[in-house]
Amino acid sequence: MKNCDLTLDDMRRIVAAADGPTAPKFGEYVFADTNIKQATGSLRAAVDNLSTPVIVTTDKRGVVFGYTANVNARPIILTNARMCLYWSANVGGVFGLGEKGPTRECKISAVAPSITLEGVTAIMSVDPAAEKAWKDAKVQGR
Repeated sequence: MKNCDLTLDDMRRIVAAADGPTAPKFGEYVFADTNIKQATGSLRAAVDNLSTPVIVTTDKRGVVFGYTANVNARPIILTNARMCLYWSANVGGVFGLGEKGPTRECKISAVAPSITLEGVTAIMSVDPAAEKAWKDAKVQGR
C-alpha cells in the first residue's frame, strides 16, 4: 500500500461528500446475513477530532489561532485561522491568548479557511475556554 498525502481539508471534502443522511457512519459494520451494526460516531466527527487548536507565532510577529492536523509540520497549515491584530493588557500577553482567549478589547481578524505559515517561532496549546473565545470573537471593523 502506498502512502497518501491527503490534507485535513481533503479529508473534510471527502467527508462532506460522503456524510449525507444515508451514508454509513464511521465504525459501522453491516453484514448482509446478520445485519450487525457497530456505530461509534460519524465520519465527520472522526475527521474533526484529528484537528488540534493551536496558536502559532511567526518570525514576522504574527500571532495566529487555528486548527492543525500536524503540530510538527513546517511550514504549518492551519484551518479556520484567525490572527490577533492587537491584544489588550488584561489578556496576559500572548500566553493569555492560549489560556483565556481574546477579550472584547482585542482586535481579531476574519477567518481564513486555510493558511500556510512559515517562519514559525512557537506553537502553543489552547485551553477549551480560549478556543471558544477565539471562535466567538468579533471581527475587527465589522
